[in-house]
Amino acid sequence: MRLPLRRVGLALFLIASAAAVLLASDLKSRRSAGQAARTTERLWNVNLLAYIDVVDVEDAERGIRDGLREAGLREGENLRITVRNAQGDMATLSALVDAAVTDRADLVMTLSTPTLQAALRRASDRPIVFTFVADAVAAGAGASNEEHLPNVTGVTTVSAYPELVAVALECLPGARRIGTLFVPGEVNSVVNRERLAEEAAKRGVEVVALPINTIGEISDAADALASLPIDAIVQVGSNLTTAGFAAIARSARRERVPLFGALSSDADNGAAVVVARDYYDGGVRAGHLAARVLRGEAPGGIPFEPLRTSKLLVNPPAARAMGLALPESVVARASRVIGGD
Repeated sequence: MRLPLRRVGLALFLIASAAAVLLASDLKSRRSAGQAARTTERLWNVNLLAYIDVVDVEDAERGIRDGLREAGLREGENLRITVRNAQGDMATLSALVDAAVTDRADLVMTLSTPTLQAALRRASDRPIVFTFVADAVAAGAGASNEEHLPNVTGVTTVSAYPELVAVALECLPGARRIGTLFVPGEVNSVVNRERLAEEAAKRGVEVVALPINTIGEISDAADALASLPIDAIVQVGSNLTTAGFAAIARSARRERVPLFGALSSDADNGAAVVVARDYYDGGVRAGHLAARVLRGEAPGGIPFEPLRTSKLLVNPPAARAMGLALPESVVARASRVIGGD
């Protein structure tokens, strides 16, 4: 699966390059003009576009604001931030990007793969900085982390699957078969499923993945997955499954199948154990990149940065409801314990 995905991403990259190439000379002239010395002489207009409203997105937004502030850009002084959220409605994404263009945003910042893709299509005439994106190359933003569209840069945040699989096996040493739901229509979901399968295979664990296409399918698909002969559900990240994670947790509790998650919000929505990227840290780094771009540095010369930091969350009440005894070693390392023990 990885080769076709890369080919799709490369095709999108080549198509978008034609629209974005006109921006390269403008960005170069801005950089040479030395705008860093004039940041206090104007009000930068930044539009922050999100697809869903969950804890992880809130963490990323908070990080972006702090990163911009650390770089000397302060709201009300030399910075205006407008936040636009599609509230999980895919059809709204294009309208969000159009609104940012109409608002004459100096910079568009995107949170989620679908939002980045919408911005690539409809805002190719201005700089874009992303975070909360699993694989920007597969999303069509470039051919590699170093070779990408001239108007785009950002922080990739593919989930910490090596750590997640390791923790799952620490909790269930005999596990040999795990399940997950994925969304074929979401590039990020397909990438995440592949990464999970790769890491599981390294440890001799098989991954059973069931496809879903709408949020209305999640409940029945989760019931079907939990009823299979699997040792655990390790749910990969996607916008659709994040919105419907509570339904996955209900199925896991009913069948007493331990549930592991890859987003911070999964822990609050019923996962027993979560290993999530530190999306706040990713936001801070994206904020720093945004400041560099606003001050004239060309995005095309800034490689995509992978986010490496992660955090461990445990939910002992949820674990008990699924028949999972959490090892003391896991609880002791957790950065957050939900509901006590």
